[in-house]
Amino acid sequence: MTDNRGLVPQRLGEYVLERRLGSGGMGVVHLARTVTGRRVAIKVIRPEYAEHPGFRARFRREVAAARRVSGAFTAPVVDADPEDDPPWLATLYVPGGSLADRLDAAGPLPVAEAARVGAQLAEALRDIHRSGLVHRDLKPGNVLLAEDGVRVIDFGISRAMSHSHRLTEAGEVLGSPPFMAPEQLTGADVTEAADVFALGAVVAYAATGHSPFEPGTEPGGDPLAVAYRVVHEEPDLGDVPEPLRGLVARCLAKDPARRPEVPSLLRMASFADTAVHTVHTVHAVHPAPPAGPPAGAAPQAPAPDAAGAGEPATGPVRAGRRRARLVAGAVALAVAGAAATGVWLAAPADPDRPATAGTTVPDGGGERPEPAAAGPWEIDLREFGVDDAITEGFRCRPADGGLLCAQGPAFAVLLGSGGEEVFRHRGPRDAVGGPGALPGEGAVLAPSAAGVSALGRDGAEQWRIDAPELTGSLLRVGGSLALQNGDSTLRFYAADAPEARGEWTAPGRYVTQSASGASRLLVETRADATGADPLLMLLDDVGRELWAAPVGPPPEAVGMTELLGMDADAAYFQEHDTDLPVVSAVLRLDLSSGAWRRTELPRSAEPYASAADGVVYLPDATGLVTAVDTVAGEVLWSRPTGADQPSRPAAVDGVLYLTDGEGRLHEVAADTGEVLHVGAAHPGTPGAGSGGWAPAPVIADGVAYAVTVGNTLYAQPLERGT
Repeated sequence: MTDNRGLVPQRLGEYVLERRLGSGGMGVVHLARTVTGRRVAIKVIRPEYAEHPGFRARFRREVAAARRVSGAFTAPVVDADPEDDPPWLATLYVPGGSLADRLDAAGPLPVAEAARVGAQLAEALRDIHRSGLVHRDLKPGNVLLAEDGVRVIDFGISRAMSHSHRLTEAGEVLGSPPFMAPEQLTGADVTEAADVFALGAVVAYAATGHSPFEPGTEPGGDPLAVAYRVVHEEPDLGDVPEPLRGLVARCLAKDPARRPEVPSLLRMASFADTAVHTVHTVHAVHPAPPAGPPAGAAPQAPAPDAAGAGEPATGPVRAGRRRARLVAGAVALAVAGAAATGVWLAAPADPDRPATAGTTVPDGGGERPEPAAAGPWEIDLREFGVDDAITEGFRCRPADGGLLCAQGPAFAVLLGSGGEEVFRHRGPRDAVGGPGALPGEGAVLAPSAAGVSALGRDGAEQWRIDAPELTGSLLRVGGSLALQNGDSTLRFYAADAPEARGEWTAPGRYVTQSASGASRLLVETRADATGADPLLMLLDDVGRELWAAPVGPPPEAVGMTELLGMDADAAYFQEHDTDLPVVSAVLRLDLSSGAWRRTELPRSAEPYASAADGVVYLPDATGLVTAVDTVAGEVLWSRPTGADQPSRPAAVDGVLYLTDGEGRLHEVAADTGEVLHVGAAHPGTPGAGSGGWAPAPVIADGVAYAVTVGNTLYAQPLERGT
């Protein structure tokens, strides 16, 4: 304590101040330690605020709320004393500088890095808002850069300050006008939307090195002039990279009601995060195609040998000509599609065998455990080293009466019907993306360092396909395996031997997505890395073209389209906005005639639809699901399901299954939308998991398996069976 106004004592509470870290309009920040050596950052409030009537009471309330905030991208408040002289607040010390320091030293961030910062800020704001707070002062100086992501600081004190200081006092401005929403500067009501405005301004600053309200100038100009531009003028976004520009523009809307909500920001930022990833070029020489209609005629498909919807392998199709935006969406969805492929694995390998292409490890020893009785069970996925199943691409599929789950090509685990672990498989040590494994004929086809390895029931490699640059698609197409090998070819092999069956090329073009079904493969390519001229081609199971000419998108499609799957008759797509991940229409492509049918939705949905039996099911964030009959081109029903923050739905035997944000399984009649049953909550691990969208439940042998946003996996027998 001290009686000298404005001086800071060497000790505050149990903390010994070591050195000054920085200062801002609200106070001075010091590095401090406890007697046990724990380091904290202490912000000491300036006297002019502390002496303002009512400040301490407001500060006390805001600090209490701030201490409830818990998240991966916030610096937690660990202590505070609103009654001390001076009042202070301690947060966990984060080594490393701020975003402002980083830009001062090295200039703007690459677009992918700026997008990652935006995604992490969105998650931080989600956690802050859940505690009933509005940050009110999100700016580059309040974004610290730790090794594992950003840390947002100074939430919980800005509101107390704002009641103690107004814009016009002494010609000063509380906060940083380039990152303040218009309503903050005009004295209107301030809501969570103000933080969305600030996020957009910070992302623009990170990607360009300057504020969109201070174009071409150094920050720190006349704050009143900047404040005027924020309130009355449109931001200058000319330097903002195209994949981020639409997001930033919506965040910076003058009207708070027109700004996106934080969950949409998180997902949109993840779209832009992959915008600069290189897409995969396809060159190949395919066998001579069969006789077909004259060039330019309607494409003709052969009679299918089997029916059933196929699974897309990678990202969206572009409709239209705004090129860079396709790259942002197409590659992001390519990554998501590849991660969702799932894995089927064989029996355990010899644990002493050297692992080169990957390792299959029994659980605890050489004997496979006896299968437990099927019944409800739940697993914390941290047991498998999975910290966030949703964002890390942890996906499951049925296998041998149990479940096989995978995290891309790097990891897979086989579970018995009772949840017991049979074995784990580790892929290449440096595997970070690409396809997961899938079943072959009497073997498991697993991505490896060499390409694709066929693993027997003992885990030993039986044969191998050399494809060291395996990426993009790895799909079963009838009796063949189709794979994309780096920037060279799409190759077709027998599914039971390393026997090459054919190759397909699209010289000078890039593959962006594909799906298989009825022993055929639908592939979309684009002309160059900018995403121009999207075209579709239908192939047979050895890579021969089944259409005389490729098919382009319908002229009425104005957004990006994602391939949901295909069956014997058609392929199904969802069309979403070029800037925001909201779906406005669904499309059906007749594989025999090449005719498109587009059906607009009565209201927008999220881009997490599923297709089954010619019907596309689209959820929105509130749990309202819309079912569209793509053959008739009409909405069958649109009804609330009660599944807030729903998963992608799965339609099986006339029932639609989806989970909500608390892990409850909702069963809905697929033909009417009537809610049939709602299961118990599975909230998962406190503080773990994600605010993203969970994958569709897996339904097999009368059991529903669900991965939750709370980072758990559970099994629940169905009352009606399947």
